[in-house]
Amino acid sequence: MHTHINCKELFFLFAIFLLHSCGDESDFFPTEEGRKIFYKVNYENKEKKTQNFRQNYVFLPKKNGEFFPHLRNDGKVIYYKFIKQGIKIEEIEYLQSELAKKPKNKMAFEKGNLLLKFPIKNGASWKTRDQTTIIMKFGFDRIFETLLNFELQNKIVETNVTVNLEGRKFTNCVKVVGKGSTSYNAGPPLGNINIEITSNAWFSRDYGLIKLTREEKSNSETMGRIFYEKTMVVDD
Repeated sequence: MHTHINCKELFFLFAIFLLHSCGDESDFFPTEEGRKIFYKVNYENKEKKTQNFRQNYVFLPKKNGEFFPHLRNDGKVIYYKFIKQGIKIEEIEYLQSELAKKPKNKMAFEKGNLLLKFPIKNGASWKTRDQTTIIMKFGFDRIFETLLNFELQNKIVETNVTVNLEGRKFTNCVKVVGKGSTSYNAGPPLGNINIEITSNAWFSRDYGLIKLTREEKSNSETMGRIFYEKTMVVDD
């Protein structure tokens, strides 16, 4: 027995499919006003000394009907927007904090980047502007932030991965791997120093980013390697 579907019905089914797909993709980025998400951050410097601290984000009211601002506890506000290509960082501002005192051209490099590309599928790739955080250290008292701009190549490598956080399983997560490189000429006698950056990010439905790791390593003892891990604090 054959079932006949006319053009109007076919269009209707296709529209439902698109709406469902968009809804599924938007699930990876929560937008509920007033919501708070907390993260534990572990940072390891070139001497392999670790620092532990917390970050928290508050979801502010929707702006102009299309922007979703998130306020970080250090005063950084990121305005996100849903576009056809994915979740875009539309604007960044810094409230009164130490970050606000830094050069604006050094602090707004993320503007225009995609946090996650649509449609979400294995192999999807995109480029983002990024900046190194590794430092250069001479002796005990000469420390310089690198803040070197570079291009990070991002790629969705898994769309059905399970992540365990504090004994809780998050299923059907999306994993994004980012890779980039840059160099810095420190002058004689060091010459050119190469830096490689690798990041891994996991996104879960209803929570967004739940885990992030990032490594920056150089081929010079003056910079060495740093490692950064950020994981969402699971509510009891």
